[in-house]
Amino acid sequence: MPSIVQICNMALSHIGAQANVASISPPDGGVEAHFCAAFYDQARTEMLEPGNWAFSLKRASLPPVTNDSEAWTFAYALPSDCMRALRVRLGRTIFEEDSAYYSPDDNDGAPFTIEGRTLYTNSEEPTLLYVNDVQDPFKFTPTFVTALSYLLASYLAGPIIRGNEGIRIGDAMRQRATALASASAASAANASTTPHEFLPSSIEARR
Repeated sequence: MPSIVQICNMALSHIGAQANVASISPPDGGVEAHFCAAFYDQARTEMLEPGNWAFSLKRASLPPVTNDSEAWTFAYALPSDCMRALRVRLGRTIFEEDSAYYSPDDNDGAPFTIEGRTLYTNSEEPTLLYVNDVQDPFKFTPTFVTALSYLLASYLAGPIIRGNEGIRIGDAMRQRATALASASAASAANASTTPHEFLPSSIEARR
């Protein structure tokens, strides 16, 4: 799989930049390396966050914490590497004081909400399926690498090309990244009972 520098150079090639970067940590001194260093992590986490990519999914049991909610029965700490909680697998869900429901079906999910780094649910001893903050580029799939390079290119177009042309090319690069991610999500949905929709965080925040 490509290195971070190779992904950055792919992104630069998408917008027609002639220069190649040799390093972004630390930046090699060029303008392009400076902007790649500034935007790479933003693009990477934005592409990971929706949960379209199997390599970024992880399961973990959750440690209980003090429950200060009157609406939920249990409270748990989120894993430190959790970018986005996708599903709480049913453990034992309490409905009444003397009644409990057990479900062995991994596709069933318990309702939950998140406040800060605390997850609240009515499921006892749950397992969380979540998006893991994957930083190692050698774990990325080829489709993710391509989509990430286009999303990074959307950030680079403005400061490198500048003006209306930079805005136009940046928008085109983001559309390409979104299309690739959506195609990956559709493919994953065909092989899974849990569909995922790609929404860049900058768009999702407007909802």
